[in-house]
Amino acid sequence: MGDRLREAWVIAAAGEDTSRRFHVPGEFGELTPWVQVRPLTAREALQREAAGLEETYQLGPDGAPAAVSRTYDHEAMMQFEVERCVVDYELPMRMRSGEVRAVGPDEMPRAELLDRLPVRLVDWLEECLSIVNMRTPEAEEVLAEGKGG
Repeated sequence: MGDRLREAWVIAAAGEDTSRRFHVPGEFGELTPWVQVRPLTAREALQREAAGLEETYQLGPDGAPAAVSRTYDHEAMMQFEVERCVVDYELPMRMRSGEVRAVGPDEMPRAELLDRLPVRLVDWLEECLSIVNMRTPEAEEVLAEGKGG
C-alpha cells in the first residue's frame, strides 16, 4: 500500500499534527509567504456540507420523490474551512507605505481572510484546502483504489 493510500485510511494519533504547509506561488523578494492547513475531521466535513448544501425534494402524486434540487452556498462552505482548517499563515500584504510584508493571524484574523484576500490568493488557498481534504482528482483515485473500485 503506497504512502498516499495509507494516509487516506489511517486515523491520526491523538494530538498528531496532520497539518501541511504550502508556500504562496510567486516572487515576493525576501518574503516567503505561506499557509498551514489541516484536514477536516469527519464531523467537520459533515458540518461543512450542512452549512453549505440545501436539498429540496418535489414529491410526485404518489408521495415518492420525483425530483431533487440542490443549492450550494460556496461562501459558507469556504468560510467554514478557513475557520477550521487554516492553522496559521504569513500572507503578503501591501502596507500604506507601499511596502509588501507578511502578515499573520494577529494582524489579519481568519474571519477577515475572505473579505481581504484577492480572488487569485483565495483560489490558491482553496486548492490547498482541497489537497488536504482529499477533494482532488488524484486523491479521489487513491480512495477509489483503496475501496477496490
